[in-house]
Amino acid sequence: MKLNLISLLLALFLLGTLICGEEGLNTEQEINIEQEKVIDHAALTKEYSPYFHFLESFSDDSSKERWIKSSDAKFQGEWEFEESQEPCGIANDIGLVLQNEAKHHGISTKFENKFEASKEGLFFQYEVRFQEQVSCSGAYMKLLPDFEPINLNGDLHYVVMFGPDKCGETNKVHLIFKRFNPKTEEWEERALVKDSPAPIMDTSSHVYSFLVNTDGSFKVYVDLEVVAEGSIDEEFFDGWQPETIDDPEDEKPEDWIDEAKIPDPEVTKPEDWVDDEFIPNEEAEEPEDWDEDEDGEWERPMIANPEFTGKWNQPMIDNPEYKGEWTPKQIPNPDYYLDENPGVLNDIYGMGLELWIMSPKILFDNIILGKENIQEQAFEYAQKTWGKKFKFQEIEREKMEKERAAMLKGDFVERVRDFVLNALYTVQYLFQQYPIPSIATSTVLLLTTIWVLYKLFRKKPQAQTNTQTNTQNTEKISDSSDDDKETEKEKEKEEEEEVSINEDDDSDDNAGEDDDDDDDDDDDEEYDDDDDDDDDDDDED
Repeated sequence: MKLNLISLLLALFLLGTLICGEEGLNTEQEINIEQEKVIDHAALTKEYSPYFHFLESFSDDSSKERWIKSSDAKFQGEWEFEESQEPCGIANDIGLVLQNEAKHHGISTKFENKFEASKEGLFFQYEVRFQEQVSCSGAYMKLLPDFEPINLNGDLHYVVMFGPDKCGETNKVHLIFKRFNPKTEEWEERALVKDSPAPIMDTSSHVYSFLVNTDGSFKVYVDLEVVAEGSIDEEFFDGWQPETIDDPEDEKPEDWIDEAKIPDPEVTKPEDWVDDEFIPNEEAEEPEDWDEDEDGEWERPMIANPEFTGKWNQPMIDNPEYKGEWTPKQIPNPDYYLDENPGVLNDIYGMGLELWIMSPKILFDNIILGKENIQEQAFEYAQKTWGKKFKFQEIEREKMEKERAAMLKGDFVERVRDFVLNALYTVQYLFQQYPIPSIATSTVLLLTTIWVLYKLFRKKPQAQTNTQTNTQNTEKISDSSDDDKETEKEKEKEEEEEVSINEDDDSDDNAGEDDDDDDDDDDDEEYDDDDDDDDDDDDED
């Protein structure tokens, strides 16, 4: 009975946790109803798709068919199409999520029609969220030439690589272009290295964009704000073949003097200059028991020189014969390719992700590619998707910080209340995001709790039975003792009655009492005689 009651109470507690948690969250999360307004991704995608060559919002099941995991053995990491781990302010917002740490991940999609960046420039934009703290992870994307997604591998050339990367000394937003050199017949890359913008590596959603015009100018955006701009052919891009190279046959002449400074030959160290910092201790004496055969030659210990004036260095002067730094002659680079249109990129057939990371659960969403003149529409789309998420996340972060501060300032009861509300929030979120695992885990915990309680309380009924038995035995013993007492009382009463009766009889027979006494005396005498006779007989025997 008690076990069933405990099970019922536990079930009611879990149910109450979910209900109360949901009610509490619904009350506290009503910060901005507009921010929680459901966005119809399918309708939004349909509205903006005509502006772009490619738009991926992962809002329908067809995206699972478009994105193909590489079959290359190197790519063991898994990808899933799922919502954010934490609320983002938009219901059913699906993204492409990288799952595993310390593994290579490869996935890509190919366009129905290639994009001719050489004619129309290029604008590219996507959203990324590091759902866990970043230790070493990249989240960059590659725009690819003609390829097959199933054969994606790390050796595949790309047209553009763009996006955030943080690992070791690397902490930048990559922007790398690759062009095919017809003279070397090799792909060469040119990377933004000067004033390269830093990424934002917190756990909120951020959007990264870049624009390359056909005239060679470019801009890089983070959260729709310009963080870098310039021209591709300026010096802060490097990596392509230089116009001239060192002459491999040119060697430095033997009489070439490239020492800019020499010691001043006219300055010598003063004769009284003492630069010996330590001197032998003249007062020390060799120990009497010193054995040169065993201990070696004895030497005086060193002590600080009281006359030490410092280390002397000869001053340096300009070398009158200095000819400068020698460099080999420059000759035309036979592999140099004059790119007259650095902003004209190769055709793009698709895009992919090739990443090795140490921070899993990176989410990619709302990917846009199109002409150089689509920036306005791309920003509008970002404001309606990423902008809503970002504002919601910022409000949630501020709220959490205020709650944390209030917990530190509040009394014990308030802290307990906040702790319980946070726990309820976590339970509700887990049941919403992962219903099957959460139900399974709750069931296991409930059954385990019931089993433990059963183990703890199963001996109690037996103890009660033993107690009852002992009580009954005690009662029986008590009852028997009471019966004995009553029996004794009855016997005493009967004896008293008999005594009273005998006394009455004695009073009525007083007259013949003496005679009886005499008779008794005679009987006694006769009895004594018999005893004497018996004693004599015994003696004879």
